[in-house]
Amino acid sequence: KILILGGGFGGMYCAKKLECLMAKRKNIDAEIILVSRQNFFVFTPMLPQVVSGMIESNHVVVPLRQVLKNTKFYEAEVASIDVKKRKVNLWVENNNNNYNDDGHGENGSPLSDLTLDYDHLVISLGSDTNFPKSSDFAHVVFTLKNLKDALLLRNHIIDMLERADIESDLDKRRQMLNFVIVGGGLSGVETAAELNAFFHKVVKYYPNLKAKFSELPPHVTIIQSRDRILPELNSKLATDTLQKMNQDGISIILNTKVIDVGKGFVRTVTKEGEHATIPANTVIWTVGISPNPLTASIACEKMTSGRPVVDSFLHVKGCENVWAVGDSAYIMDEISGEPFPATAQHALREAEVAAENIVNSLEKNNGLRKFKYGRDAQMALIGSKSAIANIAGINLSGFLIWCIWRAVYLKKLPMFKKRLRVALDWIIDIFFDPDLTHLRGLKEDRKFENHTKHIESR
Repeated sequence: KILILGGGFGGMYCAKKLECLMAKRKNIDAEIILVSRQNFFVFTPMLPQVVSGMIESNHVVVPLRQVLKNTKFYEAEVASIDVKKRKVNLWVENNNNNYNDDGHGENGSPLSDLTLDYDHLVISLGSDTNFPKSSDFAHVVFTLKNLKDALLLRNHIIDMLERADIESDLDKRRQMLNFVIVGGGLSGVETAAELNAFFHKVVKYYPNLKAKFSELPPHVTIIQSRDRILPELNSKLATDTLQKMNQDGISIILNTKVIDVGKGFVRTVTKEGEHATIPANTVIWTVGISPNPLTASIACEKMTSGRPVVDSFLHVKGCENVWAVGDSAYIMDEISGEPFPATAQHALREAEVAAENIVNSLEKNNGLRKFKYGRDAQMALIGSKSAIANIAGINLSGFLIWCIWRAVYLKKLPMFKKRLRVALDWIIDIFFDPDLTHLRGLKEDRKFENHTKHIESR
């Protein structure tokens, strides 16, 4: 039994690779099991385009049962992991739609308890957003890690435009039209670029905003604690991106940390100790990750952050037949001396290497493959019809790279049906402006949060 925990990039692509390898190697008799709290996979690199309305939300999600046809699937919550006994305990909903704080269903019936054993375990439980200690930022900022985040953020942004269009107080309007993104990595930069392009397309539908667009436009600001943006890419590409985004009207503040976020404001401090306050009703947090609490609880060698340390074969140190990929793994880059960036692209590569090593371990006659950081092609969207890339050591940018980005990520999207629908969304975007429907009453689903509280209190 090969048990995979998590249905994100690491978990889904690991299962997919295992299916492919086992179809070719008939001598292996193994069962693949995947556990995920939701029955679909989210193609996260396209979430900024969901926020901007360029891509329909259901086009970037793939039902796990349909893409993994030879994998046994459980839609369940992982309650505990016992690597010594090789058992994983799950909580499964017992025919109820809502959880109470005590972990019972809406009718008072308890949730089902299920235990799975395994021969090989792949941990891909993702991560949580890492907010500063003793801060209450989680209640006032937006994140962009899943589909729900994207839909909530999109709805909020449209709400800000609607309210700003009828607001006469300039200070309040400035708060509504300032959009602050904390973090200048790939996620932050691509989100900023999408939002900026979105505002330029739709402002014409808001007469009062259009009339005053030159003096008080919707404005996007990136706040980065380092001395450059895009630390995942080389410095030349980062500099070119900064210049391009400044030309497009996006403000980028470097060497600055966010120390407080409240209703309508963001407080910052520079490395020199200079304090500033930015009026803003919208703050998007894209920086910092902390390991899933279950991952941090595993009895293995871990960093102080709680992420399991893996060797170059993606095997968790101190645990037999346990592998970790994606945000669940701490993999040291031998060249830079720092951990590999926690990106979807790297999680996909790690998943494939882990799958190959599991199959090789089962055959017991093949060596294991080392994971190597792929530096051959790194890309990022930085504006309307513009992207940057480093391909085989060559820096490239412009419209052609934007087209290549789309082709590469479209190919990575599982299921032909989804690729076709995303491609059609991109074509429609050429001829029509984004939808501006404001879904009043859209609220965050607390179902799994209450359930998780019960699990952690056990």
